[in-house]
Amino acid sequence: MPIPTTELVIFDTTQAVRNDRSILSPAFKIVSKFNGIQMPAYVGTQIENPGKGYVFMNWDSLAHHQAMLASPSYATLLEALKPAYGGWSKMYHVIFNAQPVALKQPVTEVLLLTIKNPSHRTEVFDILTKISDSTKKMLVFGPTLEDKNVIIVVGGWQSVEAHWQMVANPEPKAALERLYTLASKDHLCHSTLTPFTGK
Repeated sequence: MPIPTTELVIFDTTQAVRNDRSILSPAFKIVSKFNGIQMPAYVGTQIENPGKGYVFMNWDSLAHHQAMLASPSYATLLEALKPAYGGWSKMYHVIFNAQPVALKQPVTEVLLLTIKNPSHRTEVFDILTKISDSTKKMLVFGPTLEDKNVIIVVGGWQSVEAHWQMVANPEPKAALERLYTLASKDHLCHSTLTPFTGK
């Protein structure tokens, strides 16, 4: 199965969605009817700060998502999303190095990096590839389609503690220390994501 184009939206949550994610069901029912969407969509609030939330959606291509944004029913979708959105949001698109199975795990790590100097891109990708391989692709990464110097990493874990224990080991610890000298860590949080099938 080809690797999808993954849309990530980070947004300010409302009290309503923090209390009950199912208020988004009508919105994902609309999304599920669009051409090129690979359901389920995944939604979660940050464990560290529930005032921020995540939406992950997998598309056959960026063009399929852009067609949705341009469609007449997009206004209806925005209306259905309104109860969950607290105002601010930022959208990214990324094609990961493997299928993003991390979205299905009990805890999903979301890490955003910006490469400080484009000449270090190869080394950054090498470090992330080694980490991805060592987790058997439970951690995947890719540059955003909006800015190739911004990298999105998602990792699947049994718990937040399991993530911190793994990165405390000497080998990953050294790799991450090197990574963070080459790329700024703009965002690192965790979420427990809920799948929405649109049914």
